[in-house]
Amino acid sequence: MAPKPWMLLGVLLLSTTISAIVSAGTLPVEEEKKVFFSDITIGSPYLVQLKYLHTQGLIDGYENGMFQPKKLITRAEAATMLERALLDEETKSDTTTRFSDVPQDHWAHETISHMAEKKIIKGYKNEEFKPNQTINRAEAIKMVIVAEQIKSPKLTLPTNSKSSFKDMKGTEWFAPYIEAANSRTMLTYSTKMLIYPADQVTRGEFADLVYRAIRTREPGHFFGRGTYYSDFFEGRGTSAGEKYRKDGYTAAHKTLPFNTKIKVTYLRNEQSVTVRVNDRGPFTPSMDVDLTRRAFSDLANPSEGIIPIEYEIVTE
Repeated sequence: MAPKPWMLLGVLLLSTTISAIVSAGTLPVEEEKKVFFSDITIGSPYLVQLKYLHTQGLIDGYENGMFQPKKLITRAEAATMLERALLDEETKSDTTTRFSDVPQDHWAHETISHMAEKKIIKGYKNEEFKPNQTINRAEAIKMVIVAEQIKSPKLTLPTNSKSSFKDMKGTEWFAPYIEAANSRTMLTYSTKMLIYPADQVTRGEFADLVYRAIRTREPGHFFGRGTYYSDFFEGRGTSAGEKYRKDGYTAAHKTLPFNTKIKVTYLRNEQSVTVRVNDRGPFTPSMDVDLTRRAFSDLANPSEGIIPIEYEIVTE
């Protein structure tokens, strides 16, 4: 008698279940213990950043397992993330700085005291800290730069009033902090060179800023935007005297020496590719690395055109 369709389906389901059980039982203990935020998946603009910070034990999510990257960050949350990620035990102080609205039983009292003593954060004239108040981008960048200067004294503030962004004059109180952060490629901004200093900052944006501060401490580590050459340039000469080949693994950069090899990572999916610098460009201010079509395709679909990247020198 020929087996009925439902019998075949039952066998298939049983086989699949047994395979799943066997496979799960063979996973290393380390794999079983891996935990990440349930609302951070491939395609998130904060995938690489949050995964790194979480793995290093520098950030926590909520009890429901989510990070809520789009939620506006509060002053207390920002102070806590900064202390854990950018400072260490040697920089902490036993000084108790009390704000009238941050009693000793407040969950962030100790952190806020330490950060205030280091002058990384300040209260208001009425001796309030306003821990639940949100912060804008200018305030966030200043907090991160002041904290980072404790770890990296060589990170100095520029003294001129030149602005890299179209929505800044360069004379604002926050301009030196933004320019210092920009010199370390710590910032994200629009392709039209707008920084939007008055915009409120989300938890994801602040975590991204903190991550960039940590990673750019390492020599030869940068952030920016990646794009790729038009096919129009196939066979044409590069600045290094070679011919451009769209199927090769080369790139253009404004300043890195020719033949420097860089590892480029797409921040939304963790995909990486290693390329060799053999050309100058891209010459649009908001772009940083021009990849061959093949190298770009290893990171993302060419239809995306422009992608946020992290890149580091692997060989000179």
